[in-house]
Amino acid sequence: MKKRGNRSQVFAEYVILIAIVAAVLIGMRIYTERALQQKFRESADVFGEGEQYAKGVTVATYSDAPEPPGTPITPVEDICPGLLSKIAILEGEINELNERADLFEQNALDLTDSTTDLEGQIPVLREQAGLLRAQADGYENQADQKDLAALAKRSEADGFSAQADIKRNELDALKRANPSCYSGCGCVAGSEPACQTMNEIAALESESASLRSQATEKDAQADDKQAYIDLQKDNFPNCFTGDGSCPYMDVIIAKLEGEISLLRADETELNAQASGKENEANIKKSTIPGCYSGSGCITTCDPDGDTCCCVLEAAASLEIEIANLRSNAALSNTAAALLEVEAIRLHDKAATLYQAAADADQAADDLEDTQVPSLEGQIAEFQEKAAEARSAAQSKEDQVAQFKTDYPACFP
Repeated sequence: MKKRGNRSQVFAEYVILIAIVAAVLIGMRIYTERALQQKFRESADVFGEGEQYAKGVTVATYSDAPEPPGTPITPVEDICPGLLSKIAILEGEINELNERADLFEQNALDLTDSTTDLEGQIPVLREQAGLLRAQADGYENQADQKDLAALAKRSEADGFSAQADIKRNELDALKRANPSCYSGCGCVAGSEPACQTMNEIAALESESASLRSQATEKDAQADDKQAYIDLQKDNFPNCFTGDGSCPYMDVIIAKLEGEISLLRADETELNAQASGKENEANIKKSTIPGCYSGSGCITTCDPDGDTCCCVLEAAASLEIEIANLRSNAALSNTAAALLEVEAIRLHDKAATLYQAAADADQAADDLEDTQVPSLEGQIAEFQEKAAEARSAAQSKEDQVAQFKTDYPACFP
């Protein structure tokens, strides 16, 4: 029994020993497989550009530590061709990255020049805006003076009209106080012809005054149209060079000039008619010199001793004064209208210059707030891209240098 027990113990020991050996062999197999996989990965990084694991990231590392037993060693002559090919690719990429960096830097320089030019335009635009505003202020001051002068002329015209109204009231009162002189000339028989002649003279002088007033009105209308033509010539000088560049303006001006000619002709005709009436009145006056000799008014006119000759002479004098005052009022109103047209023209010029100044300021603001910052942002972007390209190129140059350090045999 004891001998059988020893055999069983020996058998158990052999089984345990065999299990230990098997475990060691299995462990060595796993270690060997991992070492081989590491070498395969390193070879893939060198010859396959790391595409199997992480493109552009996986880098082979080398150590002086001894390789695990059983690891195969790749001969140098087998690595060099792939390494040289890899370096050629890297150098091509380095050149491309440097060229891109040069392009980005050149773009940044060009944009910097453009930014400098734009920044130089900003003070110029500000200065132009200031000059335009100063010129506009000058036109505004002139326009204000024209407006004041026009108001003065309107006031003067109102004064003339008020005086004419006073004279008209005096004339009406004179007529009411002497009704017999205006009712078939109710004078005694001896003075009736003189009274009739005086009535005719008064009528002629009234007609003459009316004709003169109409002529003055025609003259004022012609002046207004001529002022409009002059205004257009100031505002559109290019249309009055005689080359027919503004046909629509030529038509308008031709029409106005025709109307002015007609108004001047009417004025001349009315003044001629007025002169005729005055001459006719003077002829009639010569037939009764006693009524126009200063103190030769006839006294045998009516029972009250009032002479119709003196009454009618005073009435005629009032009519002439009224006509003159109305004419002066019309002239003053015409002068006021011309001044107002000139003031409007100056206000328009000032408004145009103010708008031009605002546009210049707006352009400067746009350059300062939008265009220059935009260009500066693009410059920063190009500089950042250039720096990134330079950094990437340097990284690849470092990788090439590392390969040359690690495999000097491939670079005799």
